[in-house]
Amino acid sequence: MKIRIKFTKEEPVKYLGHLDIMRFFQRCFNRAGVMMQYSEGFNPHQKMSFAMPLGLGITSSGEYLDCFIEDGQNLEKIKEDMNKVSGDGFRVISIKELKEGAIKAMAAVAYASYDVSVCKEIPSEKVLEGAEAFLNTESYIVLKKTKKREQEVDIRPLVKELSARDNVIRMTLSAGSEDNVKAETVAKAVFDLMGIDYQREKITMNRLDLYAEGMIPLEDLDTISP
Repeated sequence: MKIRIKFTKEEPVKYLGHLDIMRFFQRCFNRAGVMMQYSEGFNPHQKMSFAMPLGLGITSSGEYLDCFIEDGQNLEKIKEDMNKVSGDGFRVISIKELKEGAIKAMAAVAYASYDVSVCKEIPSEKVLEGAEAFLNTESYIVLKKTKKREQEVDIRPLVKELSARDNVIRMTLSAGSEDNVKAETVAKAVFDLMGIDYQREKITMNRLDLYAEGMIPLEDLDTISP
């Protein structure tokens, strides 16, 4: 049985890297008594994949993990048992069975939504001004660095939605394998348009959810409701 797990990554574990999170779930499955399916070969491992690794220092209300388990297990009980042994920082929100031939979560991701909270020393009117200025621009060019090169990228078309209220910038961004932009990159652009020097400690970021094309939450994509 292939399942999709939606979980949170909260404040106590926001600096854990992707490999640490993978090891955590391996231990969590074992402690919760989940009967997993394993890969073949000399070094068998639990068959799992994450939708979109989260950057360090960012919390999340909607992360996703696809994995294979043995048939006949109660998904609601698995959820309860995992939450009992997970400790602070992670919480399983839902577990759903995937339909036959369902697309992998990592391949399905097209958009991600975020809340970027700006420190209160910056007036909320100023934050709103910066957000509106970004929305009113036809283009906003940034220098994007990769392992091999640097190139100029227009990030304005990659921002599907953006609004600001009470020092919180809510944004929905392209997050596919080809067209994608980081929430921090957009936050830097808003600070620039506010005329304020950007400093990472002036913001906190929380990923709200991940979506497939059509803005379908991965929680609902190709899943079978319990």
